[in-house]
Amino acid sequence: MKRKILLFLLFLGPFVFSQSREIKIIVIDIDTQTPVDEVTITALKTRQGFLTNAEGIANFVLDKPSDLEFSHSSYKEIIVKSATLNQKLNIVYLESKTQQLEEVVLTKEHPQEILKELVENSIRKITVPANLKVYLREFYKKNDEYVFFNDGLLNFQILGDYKNLKTDILVEQNRTIGLLEGDIDPDVLGYNLNNIIENYYQFRYLGEVLDQKALKLYDFQVKSYPLNQDLLIIKVVPYLESKGVLSDFQVLYNTKKKIILEVSAVISQVRLKLIEELSHNRNKVFKLSFKNTFNDDKGFYYLANSKEIIGFSKKIKNEYNKIEVLNNMVVTNFDKKPFKYNDNNIFKDKTLINKKSTVFTNYWDFESGLVPTTEEKTILDLLDVKN
Repeated sequence: MKRKILLFLLFLGPFVFSQSREIKIIVIDIDTQTPVDEVTITALKTRQGFLTNAEGIANFVLDKPSDLEFSHSSYKEIIVKSATLNQKLNIVYLESKTQQLEEVVLTKEHPQEILKELVENSIRKITVPANLKVYLREFYKKNDEYVFFNDGLLNFQILGDYKNLKTDILVEQNRTIGLLEGDIDPDVLGYNLNNIIENYYQFRYLGEVLDQKALKLYDFQVKSYPLNQDLLIIKVVPYLESKGVLSDFQVLYNTKKKIILEVSAVISQVRLKLIEELSHNRNKVFKLSFKNTFNDDKGFYYLANSKEIIGFSKKIKNEYNKIEVLNNMVVTNFDKKPFKYNDNNIFKDKTLINKKSTVFTNYWDFESGLVPTTEEKTILDLLDVKN
């Protein structure tokens, strides 16, 4: 009987197991021949998600053959069939939009009003309830030296509706490397895993430019997006004379569906210099940026990936120290239906900082959707030695 079962499995083997395939890609700018990082890769059939690293590389296991969509706000979107990616290292070229100038678009409504409508409509269109399988990683630096790293595979169970979102987090695997000193307080870092999806799905990071007072602080403009006529960009930049920690915002949106596809913000070097001159030796921000990318796929609208960087000075034992945190989230799988789970398994802490490592597989190599670069691997090895 065992022999018959074995023969049956051997017979079915090619049909059952050949669907899943390991693929390695490097994305290159066709003009400069340089790697392109932060390219969102979406398997349209399986809704798996991946992101190229700083070397332009993405390694992943594809569940089944699928068209792969490559998108980046600075490049022309392309679709590649997975069946054509059959080399050990597959090169995919993207065409940059840098040669094509953006033009200011005149609108009947003030750009801020357009932005408000976009936010309201996008919130209503977000697909909930849903399950997002997410790879999360965080690098911590103190005084320009890496001191700690953590990452993990998490399931964000998004419940309720757009008016009342609730997120339950379940941790599949996680690891911590290095030593995190007690003076890096999670409360100071400015984010909380238990409400981060709500913040992203409610577009709360845009709050400061939606307020009426923002009209006096910021210049609002709508600009063309040369690579796609259905898309436009809203740029919101603080006036030079405006005071405070103010960011440059950019929102890429679909004009027909009236939904946001990407929202980002960064404090410019000019403003950082102004902040430094005014703050002297007080606690101050020296780096702050974020970017959220959303997928719009066959009626499903959901977060694809996010990146946040915060750097600030903090007085510790009468000395000012530079603290910097880089946070990446990649949605590796999307499912309309959350799965069943025990309430005892819900993760309730703000970060993975203090969670004991639980590792079953080398998930960071092919399940993460964001593989570490050569430099990052070196950093992790050094942190491991120090630990």
